[in-house]
Amino acid sequence: MRRMIVLWTLLAAVFAATACAPGRGNPAVDAIFADWDRPDSPGMAVAVIDGGETVFARGYGMADLEHGIPVSPESRFYIGSTSKQFVAMSIMLLEQEGKLSLDDDVHEYVPGLPDYGDAITIRHLLTHTSGLKDYLGLWVENGGTWFDAMPPEEVMAMVCAETELNHAPGDKYQYTNTGYLLLAEIVKRVSGDPLSVYARENIFEPLGMTSSHFHDDRTRLIPNRAHGHLRRADGSIGRYTSAFDLVGSGGLYTTVGDLAKWDANYYDNRLPGGDAVIRRMSAPTTLNDGTTTDYGYGLMTGEYRGLRKISHSGTFVGYRAELLRFPGQRFSVIVLSNLIDVDSPALARKVADAYLGEAMAPEKE
Repeated sequence: MRRMIVLWTLLAAVFAATACAPGRGNPAVDAIFADWDRPDSPGMAVAVIDGGETVFARGYGMADLEHGIPVSPESRFYIGSTSKQFVAMSIMLLEQEGKLSLDDDVHEYVPGLPDYGDAITIRHLLTHTSGLKDYLGLWVENGGTWFDAMPPEEVMAMVCAETELNHAPGDKYQYTNTGYLLLAEIVKRVSGDPLSVYARENIFEPLGMTSSHFHDDRTRLIPNRAHGHLRRADGSIGRYTSAFDLVGSGGLYTTVGDLAKWDANYYDNRLPGGDAVIRRMSAPTTLNDGTTTDYGYGLMTGEYRGLRKISHSGTFVGYRAELLRFPGQRFSVIVLSNLIDVDSPALARKVADAYLGEAMAPEKE
């Protein structure tokens, strides 16, 4: 009899543990993603971090429709512009090493840029206040597409051929991928290593982000890759096959598990510079006229239903991503999708509603 009681106690403990395990699902969250949770649909990986613990992690839909491979928390997604915070951290680490200053003129590192009359600083690049025209837009204007390979030397020549800015540096916030492309070039020229190597050695390895890399080689194999998809004109799903492999403006492949490790570092920075670096990256930017913008260094600040949030989304080559953080509640939601028309930021907010609704202000009608 005693043996039976012990056995039932052990079984009950195992059931309790698995019932609360991150991968088993949450009915309220599952309902949000039900439309994509099918064997004929691309999908997404979702993670919820509460108080430093991953309380939910699941995959929905398919990572590879051709081979019938479902999405899992281990699936690696391209996260587009959500990558920018890692570029910003690379710059901050180089500043900690004394190898650059955020107030340095960019021409010191990219001498091919035209003289625009006013200095463009590294800080202007970080905060999207440089006035530089977006290289992705310029590429399309010159007859290219986002499916193309974009040779770095051609892109840099195209950027350097632009003799006028959209506005004077520091006058206004205007999102431009060119700034972060140039930041990647600065990392390379200052450190001697391409961004992919510098970030691996100075961010990913120290934080144990073993499934993350900046993808600057289109021939590189990616284990557990969730392939990008698009919706074609007739409504069917197609593979988004792109030869794009520039990094800086985007370029990071990662998992929800690795991003959870990055999220933990927000609260206790284990990289050089400590919490002061995180505060600087999260602070609003002051423009020349004294007004402020919501963009810091690779991070967007703001408010959602009365709660302060720090976030960044990404959209490119068949993927959508969102890392949404509520620092006051130490609560974060990660949504990575491999279908480009999925609204990952809106879905992340719905997940946050499901968990934090009672702490939030009423939704505006």
